[in-house]
Amino acid sequence: MQPASDAPPPPTATPTRASSARVTWGLAGLAAAGCAYVAVVDPNTSSFYPQCPFRTLTGYDCPGCGITRALHSMLHGNIVQAANHNLLAVVITVVAIVWFVFARVQRRRGRPAPRFTLSPAVTIALGAVVLAFWVLRNLPQQPFHWLNSAA
Repeated sequence: MQPASDAPPPPTATPTRASSARVTWGLAGLAAAGCAYVAVVDPNTSSFYPQCPFRTLTGYDCPGCGITRALHSMLHGNIVQAANHNLLAVVITVVAIVWFVFARVQRRRGRPAPRFTLSPAVTIALGAVVLAFWVLRNLPQQPFHWLNSAA
């Protein structure tokens, strides 16, 4: 038999709703500040932005090449130019905005927001899409040449 202990139980790792909201709003603030900076400082003319290490070493575009320039174009309302820099980034951004708006509408209606979970099959499919985008954007032949980052 063990003696009774007056020590408090160990804290749980479950975050409270308030701390979760602080993290969410903190991340949203950082994202907004980053977007504001990219909107103001043109990555097409500024040398401040880091270069892609994969492109620097190989001369080929990675799946992320052109995302900063695409974001700058999207923030200025030029979706076609953004798609010219990184089509995958534009598609992902549109899907994320639609999901965010749908989640907010659901919460306003008193329904639970949709959960964003990926099954292993969907994860593999998304990986295959990114891999295909990576390969196709580096092919010099038409019609795939327009997928490159136009750097």
